[in-house]
This record gives sequence, structure tokens and C-alpha cells, in this order.
Amino acid sequence: MEDKFKFGILKENIAKMKTQLPVILGNHAQNFFTASWERQGWDGKPWKDVKRHDESTSEYKYPIKLRARKLSSPILVGVYTGRSGGALRRAVSRSLRSTTFQSVRLVVDLPYAAAQNEGDAEKNLPARPFMKQSRQLTKEQREKIKLFMDGLWQE
Repeated sequence: MEDKFKFGILKENIAKMKTQLPVILGNHAQNFFTASWERQGWDGKPWKDVKRHDESTSEYKYPIKLRARKLSSPILVGVYTGRSGGALRRAVSRSLRSTTFQSVRLVVDLPYAAAQNEGDAEKNLPARPFMKQSRQLTKEQREKIKLFMDGLWQE
């Protein structure tokens, strides 16, 4: 029987969209979040600087051998003895857990990640968001969806 309405192609394209598009969007979101460290901020706003960069704080005064490292290290990269510098950034870069057509799930399960992302008034820690929806991410996701859909229906 002839498929004059091309329902077979329609069915295949919908199946591709449901499996491939969430993976594309999940990978893009993960890369977008990881890029916060390069931008040293979120959604066009720089992160509040850390005390180790401020000469007027006690956190600035530390042993000479760590001074250069502390002053030059990015804001959300730990530089203290016993800590793995960049653990949070690495966790974000590996945060994609699952992709379905209904949801894309990214998880960072480090104990201090939520406090860094959302802030902690109790510990006087300002919010330095690195992983949440933003206007720019939404715009880029819409562009990815449009490009995918345009390519899908032009095959």
C-alpha cells in the first residue's frame, strides 16, 4: 500500500525527536553550566568575589607558598590544603544523569553544591549560581530545538 501522506516518515521523525533531542539539550545544558567557570558569573552577572582576594580580610593573609595560587584561582575553585581544586566544576561537567522526552536530569551531589548555587544565609555565603535555568540558556535551547526540527523535516 502506498504511503501518500508519508506517515512512516512522520512516525520515524517523531521517534528520532523523542530520543535524540533530549540528549542534545541535556549535553548543551551541561556544557552551558560548566562554562560558568569561564565566565566567572551567571546570566551576565559576575559572581561576588571571594574573601581570599580582598586584602582587608583575614582570609587574604595566609602562608606565602599558597598566596599566588589563592589570588589567581577562580572564584568557585577550592585551593586549600586537603581539598581537590575544581571538584565542583568537574561534578557539573559530569552532571547529566538521564534524558527522556519528558525530562532531562542533571545532578551534582557534592554536599556543598547547593549552598554555593543558592547561597547560605546561616554561613554568610552569597549565592553564586552555576546551575539553573536562565534567559540565555532558554534562548539557546530554543535555537537548538529549531535547528533540530528544521533538519529533521528537511531529510
